[in-house]
Amino acid sequence: MPPSLRLPLFLATIAVLRAQVAPAPVTLEPLVITASPYARTQAELTAATSLLGGDSLALRQQPTLGETLAGLPGVSSSYFGPGSSRPVIRGLDANRVRILQNSVDTLDASSTSPDHAVSVEPFLVKRIEVVRGPASLLYGAAAVGGVVNVIDHRIESELPAGPVAGTFESRHDTNTEGYATGGALDVALAPDRDRASGFVLHLDGFRREANDIRVPGRADPTDPTTDGVIPNTALDSRGASLGLSYVSPGFKTGVNHNGFDTTYGVPNERGVQIDLRQRRWDFNATVDRDFGVFTGARTKLGLADYRHIELEDGTPGTTFTNEGWNGRVELLHRPLAGFTGAFGVELGRSDFSALGAEAYLPTSLTDNQALFIFEEAKTGALTWQAGTRYEHRHVEADAFESIIAANGADPSRTYAARDDDRGTLSFSGGAIYALAPAYTLALNLTHTTRAPNAQELYADGPHLGTDAYEIGDASLKNERALGAELGLRKTAGFVTGALTVFVNRFDHYIYLQDSGATTDFENTPGDPDDDLPEYRFVQSDAIFYGAELETVFHLLSRPGQTLDLRVNADHTRAHERGGPDLPRIPPVKGLLALDWRRDPWRAGIDLQLADAQRNRAANETPTDGYTLLGASVGYLWTTRLVAYDFFVRGSNLADTEARNATSFANIKDIAPLPGRAVTFGVRASF
Repeated sequence: MPPSLRLPLFLATIAVLRAQVAPAPVTLEPLVITASPYARTQAELTAATSLLGGDSLALRQQPTLGETLAGLPGVSSSYFGPGSSRPVIRGLDANRVRILQNSVDTLDASSTSPDHAVSVEPFLVKRIEVVRGPASLLYGAAAVGGVVNVIDHRIESELPAGPVAGTFESRHDTNTEGYATGGALDVALAPDRDRASGFVLHLDGFRREANDIRVPGRADPTDPTTDGVIPNTALDSRGASLGLSYVSPGFKTGVNHNGFDTTYGVPNERGVQIDLRQRRWDFNATVDRDFGVFTGARTKLGLADYRHIELEDGTPGTTFTNEGWNGRVELLHRPLAGFTGAFGVELGRSDFSALGAEAYLPTSLTDNQALFIFEEAKTGALTWQAGTRYEHRHVEADAFESIIAANGADPSRTYAARDDDRGTLSFSGGAIYALAPAYTLALNLTHTTRAPNAQELYADGPHLGTDAYEIGDASLKNERALGAELGLRKTAGFVTGALTVFVNRFDHYIYLQDSGATTDFENTPGDPDDDLPEYRFVQSDAIFYGAELETVFHLLSRPGQTLDLRVNADHTRAHERGGPDLPRIPPVKGLLALDWRRDPWRAGIDLQLADAQRNRAANETPTDGYTLLGASVGYLWTTRLVAYDFFVRGSNLADTEARNATSFANIKDIAPLPGRAVTFGVRASF
């Protein structure tokens, strides 16, 4: 652990465990909708959660979802340059962290490779909810690591206060000389104010552009052309949506059509860009009144047509497509034998293909069906939460169409249509005990089973995004995990926050391992440029464990004025049981931040700290520790009709070189985190 973290971590731990603290007013916690069928505060959930919205989201916003969330307790990023990045939660990512858009799957290809972008742009979203740890009960075994739910305004659930309401924002950053601008508009159509009902027309759109990232020193120590810059990291993104909703006190429904386009460079492939396009329909319906034994119902459905093309010096190369849909229905019931909760069903289909010279994945059709139940009961100071989920997955893979096109008729391999059909059962249970009015103790136990996906089963080909030749294993067993999480939370007083410890014990854990061999993917013996390291999907029993601390010291709390000291820290260890460390695990990291607000002004300064990663897998590149300095200032100017929020955010102000331990080796070696940047922005709301 870095010396700079030890004293703050010790002081914060002692403070959050103190039984007696000076009283101070505390604002109500926001409600979380992701971890339970019912909206609950963070203290009312057995799972650890994080929320990002409002000013915090505006200041942390980055072009990718992973970088926007990196730095939250227990959350890192798979950083693959500014165009592509997924969240890594407690050392788990890809197929174990499920990313949702308004509780529906994003239906893209981001989980298949770190160079494939998430089809969600953080610009103008309402808030982001993160469930740290197993959330497989409601969202499937693909969420054994956690859930990230991006919530936006696209299907409105309330009438605007006036005939028209909206938000427009523009920002510019000095590192890439880039900009982002856009807005959202809601129009009330034929509203009945007395009955709080009517139609809402929603429109939104954005545009983001950025040049190559500037970094301190040389991005690739072996390449003098990368002095001060990461080549091929420019991006150009745009998106828009149109939606119509009907809202009333007892019933809400809406539909939205949206599109997202982005073109971005791949840092380790000179001249290679990814041209991504997604078109999507979303439908939502909510009943908020009693019928029979039920108190409400929710239906969500998303349908998407996704494709991205890897452009090689402007020439189309490998094309990835994913046509699919995902939907869920939840029925909330009134108390039955002391329990309240919900029954639900989730269905989905993904028709995925990869065609071209670098197609390392087969064309596959995946069907998912799931049934789940979630129940809650209160007995005195105890709140019980429990449930179960049965999930069935069927994968059909046609290896002929894509893999043979990539590798030719290689007699050393068997190319044939594959079929995989499995069912899995997961359980979850926990309790929250109110130790005192301001203290709660939460315990959560989970048992999950995950069937391997098409990539883990059938990958076979060169994957230049990770500079590897990836090989799946059709004989992989189901992956099972037994998890436990214990959290102490404090919601009022001079110090608020949470201390959480967790452990996940895996049987047949699936991961991508460097075999130590190389493969000549061009079949040109003697040419080392055509050799790629061979990575295989393998299984081993493994264990993940660690701790997270999130505290706020309320140094000053007066009407219109606050001064808070935030101290966060987290640590994750992961290794085979009795064996070596697993790859791409985040090091010990933390945050020290001072936030001041005196209406209409606000300001802050922070230090993001990361230790060197000493616990590495074989052949994994080491990363040094670093400290990144940031600062911000904002001013809210309110007129009779419009509120203007001006803000300035500086990041990595000391221009420190920092490399991300959770990136693949071919990226951490050539693409450090961005250097000094200052972002100027204004947001207008009416």
